[in-house]
Amino acid sequence: MGLGDWLRKLFGRRPARQEMVPFLDAENGRVVRIPAAELRPGAVRVRLLNTGEVVWALPEQLQMGEIKHPEFDEQTRDCIRQIQAAFAEHRPLSFEEWEDGFRRDTTPAREIAIWLHAAEVYTAFVESEPSVERRRDIYRCVVTCMTTGPDEVWYVLRPQVLSREEAEQVVGRFFGSG
Repeated sequence: MGLGDWLRKLFGRRPARQEMVPFLDAENGRVVRIPAAELRPGAVRVRLLNTGEVVWALPEQLQMGEIKHPEFDEQTRDCIRQIQAAFAEHRPLSFEEWEDGFRRDTTPAREIAIWLHAAEVYTAFVESEPSVERRRDIYRCVVTCMTTGPDEVWYVLRPQVLSREEAEQVVGRFFGSG
């Protein structure tokens, strides 16, 4: 009798399989598969340029792309100002840095729309929140939603001060189910 047989006999079921996810090993320039439970908070999903594959990566290991678009019109710049104001506490970038980042995106209009939605969700939850720690957790929830999907958000979201139920409200509102 093998260990697996002994465990099934002892516990009456098969050990649960861990879900494996693709992860960019930036140091070695290749994609590896790791258990989803090993993804650390802050990991993001990205699409690889050379293959189009969507993988998990650590943001600090990613490189900024080239500027692809000219400066935006004033209406778009107003949207960027709204984003900058909403997230100034946690992401203190200048307007120029925000605009520069969006100009590097392949689809800046889509990215700006996502950030505007995130700003609306964030603002709705923090407008009467006095706690810096709770605002930071709400920010983490929103940013995690931006870089994952509703099925993957809990792989990398680990609130520090919000309860799971409170974080679920933020996640639900972001994805339109709350």
